[in-house]
Amino acid sequence: MSLEEIADQLYALPPDEFTGARNQAERELRKAGEQEQADEVRALRKPTAAAGAANRLVREHRPEVEAFLAAAASLRDAQFAGKGDIASAASAQRDALEKLVGLGGEPVRATLQAAAVDDNTARDLLAARLVREPEPAGFGTLLAHSEPKAAKASTVQRAAPRKRRASAPAAPDDRAARAQLREAKEAFGAAEAEERQAKQRWAQTQRDLEKARAAVDKAQHELDRVHGR
Repeated sequence: MSLEEIADQLYALPPDEFTGARNQAERELRKAGEQEQADEVRALRKPTAAAGAANRLVREHRPEVEAFLAAAASLRDAQFAGKGDIASAASAQRDALEKLVGLGGEPVRATLQAAAVDDNTARDLLAARLVREPEPAGFGTLLAHSEPKAAKASTVQRAAPRKRRASAPAAPDDRAARAQLREAKEAFGAAEAEERQAKQRWAQTQRDLEKARAAVDKAQHELDRVHGR
């Protein structure tokens, strides 16, 4: 059995069964002479309760999770590319989120929120091998910026005809407002890009930490073996 298959089986288990199953898999690999693979299995970390809940949610309700991520992508398209109605997209994403929370429990909310605004986190979620829940930074900000803008746009659309009738035949000069909106969107996009980079740096730090922890575990295991413990 490959490392991928072993990891897939382990992360499908409830967190409280993970350590025992991982240790058993490690022992079997060592007996078979697969020392390198055994070390890699030993380095697999037990998921937190929330991460385990998210892993199970993906395995048991993958179509619903994919639908949620699609709704999140649609909201981003509406927000940053003007594709579709922002209010409708935000409502669809919220409905999909609440459906998944109903299926997986409140512990999955933070992971889903993080996946909604970061493609890397979304890929990790779909792999269903999360060790800990990611930070949900950015989700609230996204909705906070999208919903008021949708309301404002709707107000402008309703007000414009009245203004045209009052000052006909001249059309309202909205160039300054459009420029301000464009600048605000650009600033928001830049802030989101910076947030994404910060999250990627955080993820790399976590990976480095896991590697260091695995090295400590390996060294401790070797020391225990030398002393016959």
